[in-house]
Amino acid sequence: MRVRLIAAALVLALTGCGTDSASTPSAPASTAIGDATVEIKNFTFTPQLLTVAVGTTVTWKFTDTAKHNVKASDKSFASTDLSDGATFTHTFDKPGEFPYLCSIHQYMTGTITVR
Repeated sequence: MRVRLIAAALVLALTGCGTDSASTPSAPASTAIGDATVEIKNFTFTPQLLTVAVGTTVTWKFTDTAKHNVKASDKSFASTDLSDGATFTHTFDKPGEFPYLCSIHQYMTGTITVR
């Protein structure tokens, strides 16, 4: 009986282990219905991962005193260098995954998923 309890405890303990990144996202994610906003503050895009419907307009709101920009990896959209109080918008008219970054601070990245 004791061996069965130890075996059962071990199975339960190992069930929670793993590297399934889908269950533990490394970045804040959001799903938007209608138009959506990504805030640029403290050298971060928030949310970093955003899912929207086809036809959604996404507005990037620059609330940092440092200049930043938004540039799609596939070059489908790009802003100029903007800072505090400025906005940039893009309407997503086709499904897909659209990674982007700030080309000034290339560690600043985000992804818009359009369904």
